[in-house]
Amino acid sequence: MDVDRLFLHTLRDLEERASATDEYKVLMSAALLRKLILDADRLVDQVNRTYKLDLRFRISSVSPFERMIYDTNPLFWIIEDGLDPEILPISPPLDAKRDQFLTRRVMCFQGSWITVRDVIHQLANIEGAVHAGKAREQRQIAFREAEKFYSHGHLPGAISQVRTIGRIVVRGLRPLHDAVVAAGAATWASVSRDGSIALRRNGPEEATSA
Repeated sequence: MDVDRLFLHTLRDLEERASATDEYKVLMSAALLRKLILDADRLVDQVNRTYKLDLRFRISSVSPFERMIYDTNPLFWIIEDGLDPEILPISPPLDAKRDQFLTRRVMCFQGSWITVRDVIHQLANIEGAVHAGKAREQRQIAFREAEKFYSHGHLPGAISQVRTIGRIVVRGLRPLHDAVVAAGAATWASVSRDGSIALRRNGPEEATSA
C-alpha cells in the first residue's frame, strides 16, 4: 500500500475511534496518532512532501484562568473537551502548528504536567496501544495514577483525553486528506458487513479486503 492510501485509511480509522466509547478502541487510536504525527518519519510528513500544506490544529488557547492554574501546580487538573474549541469554547481558538499542539498542556497530577505529546506517547508506548511497558519516569507514574483517579464518560481520563486529541487531528489533517483525494489517490467510501472497503482510484469502484 502506498503512503497516500495508508494515510487515508489511517485517518478514517482515527476518525472512527475518536467517536468510540469502547476503552480498547479509543486506546488504539494512540498508535494511529503516533504514526501520523509523532514518529521520527511521520506519515503526515511523508505524504505532505508532495503537497507542502501548512497544516494547523485548532485548539483552545491558554486562558488567563488556566495560567493561574499553571502557577498553583494543582493536585489534579485536566482540560478534557476544553482542548477542542469546537466542542467546549473556553477560550479563543488557536490554529497551532504541530509542535505547539504537541506541547499543549492537558493534565496535571501531583505536580507533574502532561502534554498532548505525553498522552500519545504513554498510551502508545507504555499503556499498550503499541507496546505494554512499565512507567519509570515521575511524569509517567503520575499519568498512570491519574488514570485510576479520574474517569469521564465511562473511560479513564487519559483515554477520554486522547479521544479529544484524535478529533482535533482528524480536522487538522482534513486539508491534506482532500488534497490526496483530489490528486487521484484512493478515497474511502463505506465498509461493508463482510469487512470489505469500497475504494475509488481514478475510475470505477473496487472492493478491497480490509
